[in-house]
Amino acid sequence: MRTIVLLTIFTMLFGCNSEEIINQADLDTGFEFSVVDNQGNDLLNPENQNYLSHSNIKLFYKENGQYKEVYNANLDYPRNFLIFKHKTEYRIRIFLNDSENETQPETMIQWNENKSNIIKAEFYRTNSLVRFNKVWLDDNLIWDSASNSEPYYKLIE
Repeated sequence: MRTIVLLTIFTMLFGCNSEEIINQADLDTGFEFSVVDNQGNDLLNPENQNYLSHSNIKLFYKENGQYKEVYNANLDYPRNFLIFKHKTEYRIRIFLNDSENETQPETMIQWNENKSNIIKAEFYRTNSLVRFNKVWLDDNLIWDSASNSEPYYKLIE
């Protein structure tokens, strides 16, 4: 029995080649927002008559000076965002543009035909990790890893 356990442990430790380990990088680019109006109504809650419909929300990544709509059919969330209930409110998790070609890659979120915001992020990178350190919304710093634990911001429309 002991031999089987040791063989299993040995296989787990040495069974992966270095290429498989490199391909298992930690990509942490999801930033969360709640969105409320001036009266505090949750604009992501589908029960609110003025809610921001999931079908109208679009993300655009800035690439080579131009914004391009994000759509990856092979992903669980092809438009790189998801809306979910968090405790008593709804939130949107946006997977930010993490382009290595930009110092502060930009993501534009278009809430509907009339309203959009620009999100910029500064990333920390290693061979196996990509995560944001700072996040700006319309050129205002809204999150810094040194002073906040949860990557979240309450947006008042």
